[in-house]
Amino acid sequence: MRKKIAFIVQRYGLKVNGGAEYHCRIIAEKLKDIYDVEVLTSCAKDYLSWKNEYAEGISIVNGITVRRFAVEESRNWKTFNSLSRQLIGKRRLYQKALRLFGLLNAFEKLQPIDSIPKKEEEWIKCQGPNVPTLINYLTENHAKYDALIFFTYLYYPTVFGMDVAPQKSILVPTAHDEPPIYLNIFKEFFKKPAAILYNTLSEQHFVNQQFHNEAIFSEIVGVGIDPPKEIAPQSIDDIVKPGDPFLIYIGRVDPSKGCGILFDYFSAYKKTSDSNLKLVVVGELFMDAPANPDIILTGFVADDIKTSLLLKAKALVIPSLYESLSLVTLESMVYGVPVIANEQCEVLKDHINNSNAGFLFNDYDSFKNSLNTILHPDFNTTTLSENAKRYVADNYSWPVTIEKYKKAIDYISPR
Repeated sequence: MRKKIAFIVQRYGLKVNGGAEYHCRIIAEKLKDIYDVEVLTSCAKDYLSWKNEYAEGISIVNGITVRRFAVEESRNWKTFNSLSRQLIGKRRLYQKALRLFGLLNAFEKLQPIDSIPKKEEEWIKCQGPNVPTLINYLTENHAKYDALIFFTYLYYPTVFGMDVAPQKSILVPTAHDEPPIYLNIFKEFFKKPAAILYNTLSEQHFVNQQFHNEAIFSEIVGVGIDPPKEIAPQSIDDIVKPGDPFLIYIGRVDPSKGCGILFDYFSAYKKTSDSNLKLVVVGELFMDAPANPDIILTGFVADDIKTSLLLKAKALVIPSLYESLSLVTLESMVYGVPVIANEQCEVLKDHINNSNAGFLFNDYDSFKNSLNTILHPDFNTTTLSENAKRYVADNYSWPVTIEKYKKAIDYISPR
């Protein structure tokens, strides 16, 4: 009899716009032929409001059983912002100061010990999605699953779900150096799971350094990237004028993804350049975008259209400060598309430095220099393209990824 495993993730669906959520879905779909796979998630599609948009109950998504639980209440932004200021803003300030003088450990030893302080528990509920019925279901039914795989450390289902059966729980943290990870609640949380599967070596180093949890079984797994798909030729002339060079951004259009920086830098570049360069932005808007004819907002597009745009782009731009893997970077590299990435993100910096398949920027001048390089008439992308394809083939294959998941599941459920 096949082992039964459950993936627990905050959102799930074909139109859910998020890297960790997409990562969870493709892993679940790759494992469904090996295990009896279910997904436990919320009814939300929008991570800002957590509004219930999917129907509660059981549905089938690409052959996988998905159990959806209604969000009890949408995000209360007034309460959430107030708690964030109290718990994260001020805490980060004194942490930086005390760390600078080597006094942080001594100071924190003097603080009252409380595994889940009331305000932090309230912050997690506001962070959401607040789905107590999912936790209740897990509490009553965890015995029928051989393994529980939690995606993303930051959200309610993972934080509270991890307490149900930590001995059979695998965490895929998608963690990086961001303010919330310094909350007290995560000090013990990162020591609870039976196994942790990291996306990158830099993520593992950061988590181990922060939480001293090296004793937990762990692997650097990441994800497999499918070989380039042959697509039917698609016209993109109704999106970009034929002959116009363009950059492409793919993903959630959100300030937290660095899109404000991208819009500012691109707009500044256009003011000083006579190039007819465009910026094509593919993804759902979670912020106001500038009214600029050179910035083309497509929203969601069909996969063939997205791939056609990617293949004709001068480069993919990833301005994010915080990434634990960046699937879109790897998926672009598999097609040999150069990447222009934010150097302040360690994961992106590692991808570019290890692949020699793109450019890094840390300010407007370095961003401008990257654009000038790829737009130069004599610039040849052949070497970058070959480097990109080789990097993905050598480091992100599905057989290796699947074997590492199987190893972790067998470790916690050896029958």
